[in-house]
Order: sequence, then C-alpha cells, then structure tokens
Amino acid sequence: MKSQLPYRSLPVVGLVSVVALACLAAAPQRGADVVDSVVETFRERNGGIFKDWPTPTAVVVFTGELDGYIEPCGCTGKENQKGGLSRRQNFLRAISDSGWPLVSVDVGNQVKRFGRQTEAKFQSIVDGLRAMQYAAVGFGPGDLRLPAEELVAGVAAVGDQPSPFVSANVGLLGLDAGITPAYRVVEAGGLKIGITSVLGDREIDRIKTADVEFAPAAAALAKVAPELAKAGCDHQILLSWAGPEETKALAEKYPQFDIVATAGGGDEPPLELPVLPGGATFVELGHKGMFAVVIGFFANGANPIRGQRVPLDARWGESKDMIDLLGSYQKKLETLGLDGLGLVPIRHPTGRRFAGSEACTECHQHAYDIWKETTHATALTTLEEQKPRRDGDPECLSCHVVGWAPQRFEPFEGGFAGMKTTPQLAHQGCENCHGPAAAHTAVERGDVRASTAERDRLRQELVLTLATPEGKQKAVNNCLECHDLDNSPQFDFDEYWPQVEHNDSDESVGEQSQPTAAVTAP
Repeated sequence: MKSQLPYRSLPVVGLVSVVALACLAAAPQRGADVVDSVVETFRERNGGIFKDWPTPTAVVVFTGELDGYIEPCGCTGKENQKGGLSRRQNFLRAISDSGWPLVSVDVGNQVKRFGRQTEAKFQSIVDGLRAMQYAAVGFGPGDLRLPAEELVAGVAAVGDQPSPFVSANVGLLGLDAGITPAYRVVEAGGLKIGITSVLGDREIDRIKTADVEFAPAAAALAKVAPELAKAGCDHQILLSWAGPEETKALAEKYPQFDIVATAGGGDEPPLELPVLPGGATFVELGHKGMFAVVIGFFANGANPIRGQRVPLDARWGESKDMIDLLGSYQKKLETLGLDGLGLVPIRHPTGRRFAGSEACTECHQHAYDIWKETTHATALTTLEEQKPRRDGDPECLSCHVVGWAPQRFEPFEGGFAGMKTTPQLAHQGCENCHGPAAAHTAVERGDVRASTAERDRLRQELVLTLATPEGKQKAVNNCLECHDLDNSPQFDFDEYWPQVEHNDSDESVGEQSQPTAAVTAP
C-alpha cells in the first residue's frame, strides 16, 4: 500500500501559548455578527452547546448525510430550518476563531437523486468542502450513482490540492487507479489523527456500476489498519457509510478505531454519544446535514474525549463564501434551463391539463379574491427575490408554480414552463390543490360542447371537502406535498387553513346550484 503523506499539519503551540489560550479562549457559540437575541432564541429552541468545556487539545467535527440539502429553502423562513453549507462554514470558522485546533471529516452522501441537476449540485458541494478544508470525506451510495466522469471530475485532486475523499474499499475507475487514497493522517494540536472510510457491504450490493471497484469493508480495513498503526496515530477514526449494526460489527473487529462514525441512525444525533463495548465513541449524525457532531480531545481530566451535537441553526449566521457558491450553482441551473437539465414533462394522473388561476375567476371570484391576498399568489416572486434567486431551480419551482410534481421536482404535461411561455401558471395556484382544470373551464365557457353529465363530472372532480374525515385528509395530504418537514417544519393544517380559507357559500356556478371547485367547509 502506498505511503500516505499528511494532508495538513497544524503547528504545535508552545506551552506558554497553550496555557494562555486555555485561559482566554471561549467556546464557540455563534457566527460572526450574529446578535445576542438570535443566539439566545436558538439556544432556547435547540439547546446550548459546549457547556463547561475547557479548551481542547484538538477537535474533530463530523458531518454527513447531506443528501443534497445544500441550503435550506428559506421560503418559510430560514430561521425555521436547520442545516446548509453556509451555516456549516460559519460554525467551523467559529471553532477556529476560538483557537481550537480543528479537523473536519464527513461520512459522505452529498447527494441522493439522479440527473443533471444532481451532478451540478455534487460539484458545487465538493467545491464547498474543499473551501472548508475538509481533511477526509467518505463516499455514500448517492455519490457513487453519479456518472463516472462527473464523479471523478468532482473528486480528483485540483492542482497541488489533494482530493479530500478517502476510502479503504471504494476505487473510482479501479482500486489501483489512485484517484483517492485509502486513508489519511493529519496533525492538529500536536495530535496525529488517522482517518479512513468504508462503504458497507450491504450498500455495495445495491450499487450497479462498472466504473467503480469495491472490496468488502472488513477485508479492506485489514489492509489499512496496520498502516495506521505503523503511522503512530494518537487517535484513529473510521467513517462508515453503513447501518449502525454493520458499523458496530466493524468497530468490534477493529478496536484500534477509538472514534467510529456511522450513517443510517436517527433523525437527530443523540444528546449523549454512546461508547461501544470495545471503547470506541460512536457517532451518529442525523439526516440532511442539520447537525454537526464535535469530538474534543483533552490532555487532562477525567474525560479525555467529549462529544457535542451542534444544531446548524440561525445562531451561526450566513457565510458569504457559501452564499456566493450557492449563487454560482443557481446560475448554472438557470443557464442550463429546464431542457438542459433533462426534465421531460410527465403525464398528470388525471390525464388533464392546466388552465391557470385567472381562468377560475368568472365563476369563483370570491375564492380567487381570497387566494390573491395570500402568499400562495406570490410564491414565484418569493424565489425571484431570494439571494441568490432560485426561480431556475426545479427543486424550488415545484412548489412555487402550477403544474409540477412537488416531491419529484418534475413538470406535468402542460405545467409551468417559464414566464415567457406560461405566465398564467406562475405562483402556487388553484389547480395544485383542486387538480388540472383546462377541460372544466373550456366546458364552462362553452368552448367545448359537453353533456350535462360530463359537465357535472368535470366539476365534481375538482371538489375538495373538509366535511368528512376522508375529504379533510385528502386536503391535508395535498398541503403536505409542499409543507413537509424539510420546508415547513412548523406546518399545522388547522392553524394554516384560516389564512387561506374559502368555500362555496358565496359562489354561483352557471344556471344551477352545482358542486363547485371551491373547498367545501363543514
């Protein structure tokens, strides 16, 4: 196995300086320029951090399972959401500014979807990890499903800057290709720290690609473990993209790893990090990059290793560098356009097409007037006014225009295709809840002949009712397509409904009293 040179060496501080730093350095609590009231609000909401921590000899920050969540969407207020590279960078800067020698590592899975947008996102995220000087990054299954050329382009060394990725058992273009090292040794605070990563065997079995060579995780560690032992590391870290039980089995087989990080745990890291029977501190990271976990090493005291989960919330503020990176990513999406991103409209389950909210006004003026005063009526404007703007991002557009599948980020046939061609479908309109209404409006206007039975059927298809448990659940499910835990974590239908409430009590349709497309309240 090739010798692995240290990725980065941090100077050992003299004894006098260390003593002075221990007296003066405060634990990181906030990003630069974040006001006291914001820090206090989020300390109360999500918990305090680093309570009673003295200055550590060094810290390792663990992240992972970003799953494509490069930045919170912000459309319901970023303060209601956690995560994002912007807050992460400010958190890492706060650690460095506190004088704590820092090593950053990531378990992997920067992305989890397919397609041109995911490829562009992966490249942007890796650029962010490089900018944050990550010492070691593992591979997740979502990363390895990218096309080989995109993966290699994102992962390979850039100039004299080596790849941040390491893996004992994943070889891009072959295990002997040497694109990424099997392990890395870094120095921080006078400590030598060895780091490797593996992809679990169960995940390997699910990935079908001829461009990546895999080895069984345990067999690969059998080769790396002696090399790390030979390097004389003070601490050894295993990053394992596997389920917790598979990771624990690896930790038991290789007890030299005193810090073991796994994928696939709970939604949030535990408040207290468990210690495995072999003595290793076991790190779970939660999902979607909402938390970081910090391991601190201490020279003295009863607790030589301490752990702290850190919510990446508004107390860390926004990093301009990462916001600029997000802007470049959004600009790339805008340049590619929907066609360049390979988005092909899919058939709506009803087989029908969209008319736009304005088409509803002739018969449903009352409901339309209410809608016009809600934030739904300016949903696309919200994206246009974001900094950077996000109106070219399919993952955002899908909940801000008419005629898209919100959880698939794809347009339906006849759905919004841009302001130049489909301005009538801008914003979060009537048909996203009631269904495509082009056929209904054509019949009501007399543009298309239809029998009374056909007319009534088209009307009935668009009715939503809250008068029955089944009807209310259908309405709630419609809302949850966009107001999900990622984008609207505080959503409660009974609290939100009064803000948009409309029913058919003031409506009249045609010449007869008929079921209407408005929501029928109990």
